[in-house]
Parts: sequence; structure tokens; C-alpha cells
Amino acid sequence: MKFSKLVISSVMAFLLVGAIPTTVFAATKLEKIETQSLVKKEEIIKLDNEISQILVKVNEKNTELENLQVEINEKKESIEQTSEEVEQQKEVVAARLKQAKDRLQTIQTSEVNQNVVVSLFESESVTDLFNRAYVLATLQSAGNDQMDIAKEEEEKLAVLQEKLTTEAVALEKQTDDSKKQKAELDSQVASLQKVMDENQESLNKLDKEKRTEETKLAEAKKAEEAAALAEKVKVAQITSKTTVEKEEGSTEKIDSVSSTQPETENKPETPTESKPAPSAGKTMVVSATGYSTAQPGLSTHTATGINLLQNPMVIAVDPRVIPLGTMIEVPGYGIAIAGDTGGAIKGNKIDIHFKTVGQALSWGRKTITIRLLN
Repeated sequence: MKFSKLVISSVMAFLLVGAIPTTVFAATKLEKIETQSLVKKEEIIKLDNEISQILVKVNEKNTELENLQVEINEKKESIEQTSEEVEQQKEVVAARLKQAKDRLQTIQTSEVNQNVVVSLFESESVTDLFNRAYVLATLQSAGNDQMDIAKEEEEKLAVLQEKLTTEAVALEKQTDDSKKQKAELDSQVASLQKVMDENQESLNKLDKEKRTEETKLAEAKKAEEAAALAEKVKVAQITSKTTVEKEEGSTEKIDSVSSTQPETENKPETPTESKPAPSAGKTMVVSATGYSTAQPGLSTHTATGINLLQNPMVIAVDPRVIPLGTMIEVPGYGIAIAGDTGGAIKGNKIDIHFKTVGQALSWGRKTITIRLLN
């Protein structure tokens, strides 16, 4: 009897020692994968925030460039108009100069000059003489005054034209500087998006490894449980056999113990592997993520009451940035309505709805330029 117990204990100890390393190794590896996944997720969140902050600056630069272009166009129109006025004023000055020349020639070649002298000599008094001389001088200087006024207007217009031209040149330079700054921001977004895609790809691989290790761990536990059950049956059989050798008539007990072996549970299904995410209105640069109402836990109705099963072309937005009800043109997707919101959708972020989970995963996360149609 002691010998039989010793054999039973040895067998159980051997089986337990052989089973522990498999589950312990699988659990340790699974824990390591989960830690790596957590680190990747934190990096993705950090990158996502950085991209959102830069996208705000990109859209501010776009608005600045649009305003600068409007100012430049207005300056050009003012310059053209002023140039036309300058030319017109030059014509006025030229005409008045010609009139003055013609008047002088007429005075020199006619009897007007003699009549002027006669008129002065016919003055009845000194006062009358001064009055007549004053009138004649006033008449002669009137044309000269008009010509001086015309020249002053021409000079003022020329100064205005030069000022407008200087301002336009300054606006052009400011536009060039803003374009360079926007190009730098676009480069930063592209660089961050590349890192984001690489991290997302690594996270997808870790998720795949995690599911594989979870399956292995579940199988190892089932195998361990099955081995433990088999060992219990074996122990029961050995115990029963020993009892039979000492006490006859215990065959039924052995048969009873032998019949207690439970059925093996069905092997759990391996989780389905998710596909890795590949990398005439106001425009806006946004970070766009695909999603589907077919995903577990998501409602079929949006925050505005739209039934996604009937109208799947819906985009979730931050109402502070894009008003609900806005029609949006999305490259590679089409025209959709801003009809939903979300706690994680803040700033220059949108979620694009797809009919199937596969379509949403194929879209993944992208940095795109959308157009607000109303």
C-alpha cells in the first residue's frame, strides 16, 4: 500500500513539473506582449496629440494665406485704378500746358497785348490803373494756377501709386514666408504620420502575437486540466486495483471510478485576425479614422438621430470645429454629412463611417484635406 502511494505521488509530481513550464512561459510572454502593446498605444496617443496640434497651425496658415491673397488682389486693383488716374491726370496737365502755350502765342501774335496797354493808359485814376492791372494779372494767372493744381494731383497720385506698390511687394513677401512655414508644418505632419503608421503596424503585430499566445495559453491550461483529470482517473484506478487485491468483490467500485472520466471540452475558436491599418468651399487638414457601426458595442444611430444602416455616409466631428449638418467632401470616400460626435473626437479629427469593419480597417488612419461644402 505504501509503495502504491509512493508511485502515485511520484507520477503526479512528474506531471505537474512538466505542465508548469508551458503555462508559466506562455503567461510570461503574454505579459511581455501586453506591456509592449501598452507602450505602443501611449506613443500613438502622444503622436496623435502632436499631429492634432500641428494640424491646427496648418489650418491657421491656410486661413492666413487666403486672407493675404485677398489683400494682394485688393492692392493690385487699387494700383491699377491709381495708374489709370495718374495717366488721366497726365493728360489733363498736358492739355493745360498746351492751352497755356496757345494763349501766350495768341497774345504775342495779336493786338490783345496792345489793347492791354491801351486799356491801362485809359485808366481814369491810379486806383483804376491798379484795378485793371490786377484783373489782367488774375486772368493771366488763372490758367497757370489750374495747371499747378493738375500737377499737384499728378504728384499725389504718383506717391499713392508708389505706396501701394510697396505694400503689395511686402504682402507678396509675407505670403512667401507663410508658404514656407506651411511647408515646414506639412513636413512635420508627414513625418509624424509616418511614425504613427509604423507604431500602428507594430501594434497590429503585437495584437496578433497576443491572440496567438492567448490561444496557446488556453490550450496549455486545457491540456494541463486534461492531464490532471487523467491522472486522477489513473490514481483512482490504481487505488481501486490495490483495494481489489486486498478485498475481493470491489470490481464494481473500480468500474465506477473508471466511468467518471469527463468529456474533453471543445477547443476554443482562435480569434479572427484583424487586418492591419494601412498606412468650392473651405478646406481643412484633418486626421481621419475609419469606423463601422458593425463593430461590437457601437450604436446604429448617431448623436443627431441618423440611422447608419439606412444612411451610412456619415462623419463624426468636433462641433466646435465643424458644425453638425455640414456637407463634407472627403477624397477617396465621397460626400458625407457631419452627423455624429464622439468623446475622443476633438479639434482637427474626424471619424469616417463605413458599412463594414473590413472597409474601416482598410481606411485606418490618414491625414487628409477635406472640403466643407456649406
